[in-house]
Order: sequence, then structure tokens, then C-alpha cells
Amino acid sequence: MHIKQCVISGFRSFRSQSETTPFSASHNVLIGRNGSGKSNFFDAIQFCLLAPKFANLRQEERQQLLHEGAGAAVMSAFVEIVFDNSDGRLSVEGDEVILRRTIGLKKDEFFLNRKRVNRTEVLSLLESAGFSKSNPYYIVQQGKVNALCMMKDDERLELLKEVAGTTVYDEKRGESVRQMEGNEGDREKIQEVISYIEERLSELESEKEELTAYQKLDRSRRALEYTLYSSELLRARTSLDDLEHARQQEALATATHHEEARETNDERRRVEREMKQSQGVARRKEGEVSAIESGREELMREKVSLELEVKELESLTKSDGETQEKLKEELKEVENEVGKMKKELEKKIEPGFVKAKDERDEVNGKLEDVRNQAEGLFAKQGRGASFRTEKERDEWLKTTIEEVKQVVGETEGKIAEQEDGLGSLRRGIEDEASTLKVAADDIKKKETLLKSLNQKLSGKEEERNKASEDRTERWRSMAELEDQRSDEKENLRRAEADLRKAMPRTTNQGLQALKEIVKRDNIKGYLGTVVDNFTLVDGSKFQTAVEVAAGNSLFHVIVDTDETAAKLMGLLEKDKLGRVTFMPLNKLRVDKDITYPESNDVVPIIKRCIKFESECADAMTMIFGKKLLAKNLEAASEWSKNVDMDAVTMEGDEVNRKGALQGGFIDQAKSKLASYESMKKSQEKLDKLDKDISDLSKKTTTIDQRISSLVGEIQKMEAKRSNLKLVLENSVKEMGVKRTRGDARRVAAEEQAETLPVMRRDVNQMQQQILRLKAEIGTPLSATLSDAERTLLTSIRESEKLLVDELEEKNAKLEIASVEKEKVTSLLNDNLLKRKAVIEDSLNASSISGTATVGSEISDRKEELETKQNQLDKATKAADAAEQRIADAKEVAAAAAKALNESKASLEELKAKDVENQQKLDESAEAAERLLNKRSMGVSKRELYMRKIQDLGSLPSAELKAHADDSIKTLMKKLDGVNKKLKKYSHVNKKAFDQYVNFSDQREDLISRKEELDSGAEKVKELIESLDKKKDEAISRTFRGVSAHFRDVWNELVPDGSGELVMRTALDELEEDEEDNKSLEVSLFRGVSIRVRFSNVGEQYLMSQLSGGQKALVAMALIFAIQRCDPAPFYLFDELDQALDSTYRSAVAALIQRQAQSEETPTQFITSTFRPELVAVASRCYGISHQSKVSSLHSLTKKDSLSFISNLMSEEEAVGGNVSVLPAVDEGRLAESASSVKKKKGRAAGGGVEEEDGDSDEDDSDSGDSDDSSENEENDENVATGANKGKGKSGGGGVAKPKGKGKAVTGKRRSRA
Repeated sequence: MHIKQCVISGFRSFRSQSETTPFSASHNVLIGRNGSGKSNFFDAIQFCLLAPKFANLRQEERQQLLHEGAGAAVMSAFVEIVFDNSDGRLSVEGDEVILRRTIGLKKDEFFLNRKRVNRTEVLSLLESAGFSKSNPYYIVQQGKVNALCMMKDDERLELLKEVAGTTVYDEKRGESVRQMEGNEGDREKIQEVISYIEERLSELESEKEELTAYQKLDRSRRALEYTLYSSELLRARTSLDDLEHARQQEALATATHHEEARETNDERRRVEREMKQSQGVARRKEGEVSAIESGREELMREKVSLELEVKELESLTKSDGETQEKLKEELKEVENEVGKMKKELEKKIEPGFVKAKDERDEVNGKLEDVRNQAEGLFAKQGRGASFRTEKERDEWLKTTIEEVKQVVGETEGKIAEQEDGLGSLRRGIEDEASTLKVAADDIKKKETLLKSLNQKLSGKEEERNKASEDRTERWRSMAELEDQRSDEKENLRRAEADLRKAMPRTTNQGLQALKEIVKRDNIKGYLGTVVDNFTLVDGSKFQTAVEVAAGNSLFHVIVDTDETAAKLMGLLEKDKLGRVTFMPLNKLRVDKDITYPESNDVVPIIKRCIKFESECADAMTMIFGKKLLAKNLEAASEWSKNVDMDAVTMEGDEVNRKGALQGGFIDQAKSKLASYESMKKSQEKLDKLDKDISDLSKKTTTIDQRISSLVGEIQKMEAKRSNLKLVLENSVKEMGVKRTRGDARRVAAEEQAETLPVMRRDVNQMQQQILRLKAEIGTPLSATLSDAERTLLTSIRESEKLLVDELEEKNAKLEIASVEKEKVTSLLNDNLLKRKAVIEDSLNASSISGTATVGSEISDRKEELETKQNQLDKATKAADAAEQRIADAKEVAAAAAKALNESKASLEELKAKDVENQQKLDESAEAAERLLNKRSMGVSKRELYMRKIQDLGSLPSAELKAHADDSIKTLMKKLDGVNKKLKKYSHVNKKAFDQYVNFSDQREDLISRKEELDSGAEKVKELIESLDKKKDEAISRTFRGVSAHFRDVWNELVPDGSGELVMRTALDELEEDEEDNKSLEVSLFRGVSIRVRFSNVGEQYLMSQLSGGQKALVAMALIFAIQRCDPAPFYLFDELDQALDSTYRSAVAALIQRQAQSEETPTQFITSTFRPELVAVASRCYGISHQSKVSSLHSLTKKDSLSFISNLMSEEEAVGGNVSVLPAVDEGRLAESASSVKKKKGRAAGGGVEEEDGDSDEDDSDSGDSDDSSENEENDENVATGANKGKGKSGGGGVAKPKGKGKAVTGKRRSRA
């Protein structure tokens, strides 16, 4: 067995130690700088192995063990050791055993192979493996070697006793002594009691004769009392039977009163519900009447207003008919007048006007020609005076001719342009006329479309109004259904409350949560509760029997499989939602072949009383399969016993198959099935109402959508109508503009046609002028006219005068014709035709002109009259319907008020009856209480006499028979006589016999107990003597073993030397030899001294005579000897070689190597060192580093380890560690010198030498001195620069250790690492 691995986490400087290379089974060495955590590593192993210093820890000590480095605070730590158990030394199965100890601020935890164990189990396991508490030297830490060096002889003796295990003997001996002392006290007490009992027995002997006479009289007295008490007991029992019968009768009467009270209470609740419903109905109907009346008033106002409007429109429509007739007659007259005027204008006036105009134009042309000729002659005469020569005149004439020709050309161009324009104008007039015709046709089409659109719009509005009425009616229906649903919800709530009261609260919570979970998660396989899956046959006839038979199973939940049940249970547990019982159908074990009895007295409940689906058959069979419905309780009792089934009566009395009976009063008001049925009916009604409301809501929504659609269509049609009207108005306006433009064009054409003849006449005159001017060219220039010209001029003047007169005459005729034409035209256009258009427009339903006309107004009024009439009809219907609804609502309200009054009257009667029932119940309760008091008194009397009879004890039957036939009076007389005789023996101890027997029994028991204690005391003495003997043997055996092993170990460490342990005794002053000492008792032992020799020659030295290094070597030899005496599976040494020189370190290393690699008893060693000797013989090397307050363990090669040790020694040497080497002296001088060097402070007592203590602590590995026996050198002295202060002193020829700074003392000096 050995340690394979050690995992440390959170322990002191080790924060988290990962697993390293497993330890070797032989020798492992740890190296590292001071403070790196080597000692913490060994403490961790001791902590896990429950070393004494880590056995019981206080809280502050626990806190000190936790890692305190950087980062988050460590709240717990653990140390885990993995043991190789291939040799089976640990009594645990497996080749590998893992032991872990975890520490927190308050408690420890232990784990063995990852399983939790207690401290006792761990201690027992370690003890069985050889980790003895009496020998703690399998772990040697810093300071323990030094402690052994400084031990005195008596302390070494105590150490040997501890190694020998004497503490166990001492504990057992102490316990035995305490037990013996306790037994001695018990023996003394028992002896005192026995003495008292013997004295008391001697006194009781004299009282027995009187007691015999007394007992005879006492038996007679008790027989008389027994007979009297029996008589009284019989009377009490008879009275109790009578009272029980009366109580049963009173109970029946009370049950009857309870039933009447329950029925009255149920009826009262029903009446209160009806009252509440009637009040709700009356309140709703009153509100409905108020709402309808307010609506009806509005409807009446609307109706009256519509009636007035309809009357007014009818009057206007009537007058519109008369106006239309007049307009038609007037139109006919105007049309006749227009025809006459047009005929006269065409046949008479227009031709006359044209003829007069032509004649006037002809005369006017002639007059212009004559005047032009006269002007030409006068111009010719004037040119004769204006020009000097003919040439100038001819030039001017030519120029004038050209100018006139140019004017003629321009005028002719204008005429052509005007003729073209006139043609275009006339064509435009024709086109305008055709356009106006098309526009008129389009307007007529649009008017037709507008009329059709108005009709469609009226139809849509009618449909919308009907839909609105339908929606209003549905809203009323929904309101009524909502009221019914509110009432039904209240009923459902009441039923659910009653059902909740009938079941445990957790069950109700669980069932409610299950419904939500199943609905939310859509869980399949949930079939509901048992009561959900069956229905009662014949209504509520078997309700009580089924409910009693099912019991709490009514609310068990049926599921398809156990997986579904587990899933649902998990959800309930997770959210803490209650508790229910599941019945998984796949796990139910039911008897499929149940044989039911064939009798008229019983029937199976599962077949007669309930119906259920086949999928729930197993669950129903488990609950009702072995339940019978019995005719009465006697039949139930008989058949339950015969067929091993539970039997239930119709009244709910149950006989269990095991013989138990259950029955009594059942309050039907608290029936689970009744509450469930009420809840189920209310739920069904509520579901139906919800469905009706949903359907009605959907239909109402459809109507709303239809109304919205109709409103949208109406809005679109109204917009379309508005657009069409706007288009019509624009078209009419445009047509009027076109007509006006056509009229203007016709006027312009006429004007242009009138100007063309004038322009042509001007052209002719200018051509005549050109001819005259051309004719004048070449004629002689003369300032006067010729005779012919003068004659012509005279003729022209005469002709002009005649033409002027004729022109005046023609103008007068033209004026007359023009006035007549203008008159007729004006009358026709400005009067007759306009009047005709106005009348036609008035008669037309729609005005093309875009202005309001009589016809359009009449048409509008007709439409408005029709609309108002329809509205009036609707308003009349609505008002009548409102009247009818008000009447219906008032009738319902009156019926509700009547029902309310009747309910109030019934409620008062029921309250009075309830008071009466309560009085009866109170009276029954008082009577029952009186009977109960009487029964209590009777029971008390019965118990009294029974107790008195029991107190009398057993009596002989002969004495009882002697008084059996006596009357009570005789018995009382005899009893009085016996009591008088008994007074003579009043002083007699009535318990003398009992006391005598009791005391005798007690004396025998105490004597037996005393003998047992005496025997036990002898055994305890023998045990103490045996323990003392074993203790002495263990000490002697241990001393001999340790002494022998010490000699062997010393020989191994110092081959030329010898060593022994010497037992100092109280007889040492007699100077007896060692052999004689061995035969002495252990009680004479006073101490153990050590004598050693380092060479073959010379004397032996005691510990006090050795140097520090030699003491350390002796201490290690003692440790190895103790370990060999009580071997452990492994050893841990912490800087064991710190005080040794290289030779002794090599010897210790060789010893460890031999013991570790021993073929017979191989042992594992784990050591720490600063020196290369142990590293050289180690099987595996490990280094401990320390960074950021965290220690870590690493695996190293031997080469790296030796290199690290070398560097470390070099660093120590560089710091200034100088060692003084003394010259060789004899061993006595060496011991004296070593002893003087090892002391730090104080003065030597006999030698007068001031010595400095050379003991080493944990962080000073180079302070120890060593003795090199092979070179016979003086012990080295390690002097660190600045390590010691003060000045050295010498005296008595000895050597003083310098306390200054690095001063040589004597001899040679050399530096050593």
C-alpha cells in the first residue's frame, strides 16, 4: 500500500492543484525554496489522515486552513489522497482507494471512493491499515527531530509508553476503576436496604394473627358490599337502556327536524335566487322601458315632423299639377303664335325686307357712280390748275392708278378673306349645331343614368335601413342572452363553490391546474375525473348510494398511461399546484371476471346505477366493481360477508367487506354528485348561451359588415350621383355657352354678308376711277372742262338729284321693312321663343339650363314626398314597435314584480318556518342534552359501582351465594353489623401479609444483586491486574524492540559506531547492571537514556554530550527504530536532513533507499530536502513553486532537481554563508565543541562558555552543525552575514560563538553550501 496521488484544492497556499505524475511506491523527494509550500503539502496529508492537530478544529482554525490568495475568497477546501491498495491492506474492495476530506467554515465531510462516510469509519479504516494514533512518527515534520533531541529521559520513557499503546490500557483501566467504585457504592446501599428489610420482617410476624381474624370479617363485608353494588349496577344499566331508547327516538326526531330545516333552507335559497332573478329582470325591463321610451319620444317627434312635411308636400304637389296644366295650355298658345310669326316672317316680311334692301342698294350704287363721275370731272379740272405740264400730270395719274390698283388688290384680298371667313363661320355654325345636338343627346342619356342611379340609391338605402333594424333587434336579443348568461354564471359559481367545499383544497387546486395545463399544452391521454366519465341511471335516484360507494375516488383523474400521469404530476410538483390521484389505465390491475350474486336484495352498482364509456371500464371496475346496492342494512350486512364485497343502501349506509359499518345522517345539501350535476347543468346551459351569443355575434358582425358595405356603396353612389350632377351642370353650361357662341357667329356671319356687297361696290368704283384716270392720260392739260364735259357734268348733277330722291324713297321703304322685320323678329326671339323655352323647361323634370325650374321642382317635390312618405311609414312602424316593446317589457316587469312579491311572501313564510324549525332543533338539542346529562349521570353511576366492585377484588362464590337472596334492607343491616365488628381491628395493619411477602421478595432480590456485584468486583479487579500486566509487558516489549532496532539503525548509520537505549530505574542508585534492570517492574522505570559511540574505540556519549548534528542523527535513529517497531505503509519526512552534514545525509539516504527497496517489506517514503543526497537516491522528484501566493506541485527529472539544489546552494553561499572548520580533536573535545556551538543564547553552567542555539526552524535549513567522523573534523559552524548580533565572549578555555559580523573563532575557515 502506498500513496499514488494527492490532490489539494483551497488548502493554505494550494488554491487548485491539478493531478500530477503518480508518486513512486519507493522513494519520492520534494524540493523547493523556503516558503514555497512544502510544509503545507505535508500538513495537507496529515489533514486528510486525521492527524491529532487536525482532528478537532475551531472556526478560526478552519478559516486559517482556507486559501487566502488573490481572487475570490475560498469558502471550502479539500484534500484527496489516492492509495494503491493492491496488497489489500485497506479493508475496501478495489486496487485503488480514494479518501477525501472537505473542510468548510462550520463542518467537515469525508468521502471514501466518492461516497460520503463519517469520521469514525475513516478512523477505523486508517487504524486497521496501520496508522496508529499511539505512533505518530510515520509523518515527521520540521521541529520533531529537534524535539526528540531536546527530550529528557523521562520524556523518552513516556514516548515509549505511547508507542507501546499504553494509552489504550490506561483508558480501559480508568474505566474499570470507575466501574468498580460505582459497584462498591451500590453494594453498600444494598446492604443497608437488606438490614432494614430484615428488621421490618421481624415486626410483621407479630401482626399476622390479628390480621387473619380481620381478613375473615373483611371478606364478609366485601361480599355484602358486592351484592349491594351488583343490585345498584343492574338498576343503573336498566336506566341507561331506557335513556338510550329515548335518545334514539329523540335522534330520529332531530334528524326529521334537520331534514325539514334543510328542505326549508333549500327552498329559501331557491326563493332568494328567484327573487334575485326577478329583481334583475324587473331592473333590466325598467331600464329597457326607459331606453325604449326615450327612443319612442324621438320617434314620435320624428313622426309628427314627417307628417307635417308630407302634408305640406302633398299640398304643393297638388298645386304643382294645376300649374303644369296651365303651363301646357300656355305652351300650346305660344307654339301657335310662334308658328304664325315664323310663317309671316318667312313669306311676307323677310322677302319684302330683302327686296327693299336690294332696291336701296341698287339706287345707292347708281348714286355713287354718278357722284364718282362728277368728282372725277372736278378732279380733272383741278389737276389742270395743279400741274404745269401734262407729263407731271400723267406721272401723277400713273402713280395714283397704281395706288388705286393696290387698294383694289387689298380690298379684293379682304373680300376673299372675308368670304373664306364667312364660309368657315358658316361651317362652324353647322358643326356647332351638330355638336349641340350630340350634347343634347348626351345630356338626355346622363339624365336617364341619374334617374336610374337615384332609384338604385333608394334601394340601397332601403336595404341599409332594414339591416339596421335587423341589427338592432339582434342587439336586443344579445342583451337578453347576456343577462341570462350572467344569471347562469352566478349559478355555476355557486355550484363550483359547493363542490369545492366537498373536496380537499389541494385536490381542487390540482384539478383546476390540470384543466389549464391540459388545455395549454394540448396533452393527449387526459380523460378527466371519474365523475366526468359516468352518468347516473334514473336521474338522482341512486345518487347517495353511488356517492358513498365511490367516496373520494370521484375526483381521481383517469389517464391513458403512467407516462401521462408522471408528466402531469411533474408539472404539478414543479409549480406547486396541488395534489391529485391518477388512475393510469395501462397499470390498473382489476378483476375482469367478477361474479355477482343473483338476488333480489342486492344488485351491482356498476351495472344498475351508472353508465360509462368502454375506454374507462377498468377505472370504473376498480372503484365500483366490488360494490353492491342493497335493499336494506340487513341485506347489506349479509351479502357483504357472503361475497366479500362492499354493500351500500339507498340511504347511504355502507357495510365494508371487512365488517366495518358506516352510516348516519347525510346532508344532501353537501352532496358531491348533486353539486357536480348542478355545476354540469349550469356549465351546459352556459356553453349553450355562449354558443348562441357567439352565433348571434357572428351574425351581427355579418350584418355590421353588410351595413358597412352598404354605407360604402351608398357613399360611392352618392359621390357618383354628385359627380354626374356636376357633369350634367357643366354639360348644360357648356351647351349654353355653345349656343351663345353659335348665335354670335350667326350674327357675325350676317354682318359679314352685309359688308361684302359694299366692298365689291367700292372695288367697282375704284376700277371705274382707274379707267377714268387712264383715259385722262395723254389728254391735253386744261384748267377748265370741255363743253362735252360740262354737258356731262350737268347731266350728272341732274341724275344725282333724281337718284338722291329715289334713294330717300328706297331708304324709307327699307326702314319700314326693317322695322317690321325687327319687330317680328324681336317678338319671336325675345318673347315667344324664350317663353316657349321657359315653359318647356318648366315642364321638363330636369332642367337642362342648370337652373331650378318648375318641372324640376315638381319632380324633386314628388321624390321628396315619396321619400318622406317612406320615412313616415318607417317611423310609424318603429313607433308602433316601440309601443309594443314597451308594453311587452312592462308586462314582463309586472310579471317579475308579481313573482317578486310572491317570492317575498314565500320568503317570509319560509323565514317563519325556518325560525320554527330552529326552535324545534333547539328544543331537540335541549332534550338531547338533558338525556345526555342523565345518561352521563347513569354512566357515572354505572362506572362507580363497577369500579367499587372491581376494588372489592375476587371473592369466594360460597360467600356470594349466602347473600344472593337477601333484600337490600337485609344486606344493609348485615353490613352494618360487620362494620361494627371491624372497628375492633382498626389498629391492625391491613397490609401486613402483603408487606411481609413484598419485603421477603425484595430481600431475596437484593441478596442476589449483591452477589452479582461482588462477582463483578472480583472480575474488575482481575481485569485491572490483567491490564496492568499487559501494559507492563507492552512497555517492556516495546523498549526491547525499539532498543534492538535502535542498535541496528545506528549500526547502519554509523557502521563503526554503536548505540543503545538504557532504561533508568529507581534502583539506579544501587548501581545494578542492565540485566538486573530488565527484570524489574515497570513501575520502577524513571526514564530512557541514550548512549552512542561513533567509532570502534572510545567511550560512549550521552545525548547531553553530543553536538547538534549528532543529536539530530541520534534522534533520526530513534525515529527509524520506532518506525521499525510499529511499521506504517509509508513515511513522510519534512527536511529530515537539515541538521546533518553530507556524510550523515548520505547514510540516512542509503538507509531510506534500502528500506524503500526492500524485497520483504518495501515502504514508500516522501521526503523534502535542500540537499542533493536524498535527491540522488530518489525514485521520483517533484518541485513545489510559489507564485502570486499560490503553491503548485510539478514533476521534475532527477537532473533538473539536482541542478535546482546546486543553484540553491550557490545562492545561499553567495548571500554570505561562511562556515568555520575546526581542527581535528578527540571525540570528547568534539562533543564538547559541538555542544558549545549549538547554543545561541545563554551561558554554559560548568564551562563558562556562552553558547548560541543552533536548532533549525522551517526556513533555516543551513543552520545545523554536523560531525564528519571519517575526517575527524570539528563541527561546521554556519555563520550568516548579519544573522547574529552582539559580541562573542569566551571563558574557561572553551570556544565562544561569535555574535558579531563574520569573525573567525579558531582554527581554519572554509565555506560550505
